Amino acid sequence: MKKLAKVAVATILAASTACAFASCDKRIAIGVQSGTTGQYFVDGDADWGFDGLTGYKSKGYTSGGLAVNDLKNGNVKYVIIDQMPAKELDEAIEGIKVIDIPLTEEEYAFGVDKAQPQLLADVNAILESPAFATKYAEILLAYATGVGITPVTSAAEDVSNPDGQLVVATNAEFAPFEYKVGNKFAGIDMEIAAYVASELGMELVIKNMDFEAVVTSVGVNGIDIAMAGLTVDETRKQSVNFTVSYYDAAQVLITLDGDTNFDDCTTAEDVIAKLEALAK
Repeated sequence: MKKLAKVAVATILAASTACAFASCDKRIAIGVQSGTTGQYFVDGDADWGFDGLTGYKSKGYTSGGLAVNDLKNGNVKYVIIDQMPAKELDEAIEGIKVIDIPLTEEEYAFGVDKAQPQLLADVNAILESPAFATKYAEILLAYATGVGITPVTSAAEDVSNPDGQLVVATNAEFAPFEYKVGNKFAGIDMEIAAYVASELGMELVIKNMDFEAVVTSVGVNGIDIAMAGLTVDETRKQSVNFTVSYYDAAQVLITLDGDTNFDDCTTAEDVIAKLEALAK
């Protein structure tokens, strides 16, 4: 009997230890691009004002495309990502659909090196000019219609000429704001970057990196500005000074094509309530 008792105790301890070191988290996984607003929306974050989704946890990916592929493979239940990239993914990948109800209200802006207040002032002046308003309308139309898209070439960085180059950090995994076309960069942000550099009389240098590194890279190794579909928030303001906003954004839900659970939803509150009910 003592031996059996010892075996039982050992089994219980082994199970509890496994639970401590392996994953005993039974929450449902939602795919997100790592470091984005979607991740904070799912997990909750006081700085962002998000309570988090009860019964869910985020699973981070380097791109929304990878998250959607894992959705189709059954490794995550849903994906939450920015509205315009979600629509791009919906058009490119079969078997999914976007629940096109904004879950958040956000503003995109560019993050400028805190040590360069004059650059911030100059970029803001460009973004607030009538000439930019015209150019911006042309860029948005090009990406809405697919006609007139102009991929951008990055110059080679010249560390001996920092005043002659605008060095931009981005994450080219976020169409239609930034993505690669061969060796060139395309996207709304990248065409704005080319326009801003031209107005400043500078060469444009684009450094592509993981999204989580984009903001914290500014002011390091010669990087002047982050242009990567960045939502303005207090945490990021600790690393950069934001320009004026140029785009209103939102997070949306992506699910599988046959999922009818959200068909009767009309508001963000409806979607959140439905998600949390499905997690019970």
